[in-house]
Amino acid sequence: MGILWALGAVAQTDLEQKERDIEFNKTLYERFVSGRATVFYGVGLPQGSQQNFIDKVGNRNFAVAVEAMFPGRFSVGARIGQQYVSERLPRQVFSFEDGTDISAVQTRALTTIPLLAIGSIYLNDINSVFRPYLQLGAGGAYVDYVRYYGTLVDQKTGVRGAVAPAVGAKFQFGKNNNLGGEIQAQYQHVFFNYNELKNSTNLLFSVGLSYRWL
Repeated sequence: MGILWALGAVAQTDLEQKERDIEFNKTLYERFVSGRATVFYGVGLPQGSQQNFIDKVGNRNFAVAVEAMFPGRFSVGARIGQQYVSERLPRQVFSFEDGTDISAVQTRALTTIPLLAIGSIYLNDINSVFRPYLQLGAGGAYVDYVRYYGTLVDQKTGVRGAVAPAVGAKFQFGKNNNLGGEIQAQYQHVFFNYNELKNSTNLLFSVGLSYRWL
């Protein structure tokens, strides 16, 4: 019996040692919550009724995201951005409901500043150099709608709710490198209605430069 007890004790000790070795060999990112900040640049493709206002690809889209990266396969954070697009139409005569006619060059502009809470689910572990993900963003956006008729202006501003589902991938420039990047496709829907704009929707394609820390 003493021999059996001794063998069992040795086996238990070996098992505990293996568990300690596995825990020791885990990277710090597997053991602690890490941070990640990303600066984005993107282009926006108007969707839905936004094409009736400005049917033009927007190339002045910037954003910053800060996230808490958990040892599992999820992260949470916040993202703020600024999107601007404008279009100038040739001179023409515009008729208004009060019977007034105006001959003018019309300039249209739309500025959107979204502030979103974001949550992501990843398809692989945090140690992977390349990490595809699904993301959902929700929050609000400040919208500035402007239509110029020469020097006359028709303007509407407001803060409205916004949702932004996205797919993308994060990657590192080497497994032990703190610098990385991100690619993302995001569908942004802002509940802003004015004139021909029945909700502001666009498809954003972004690339980003990231830095992670513990």
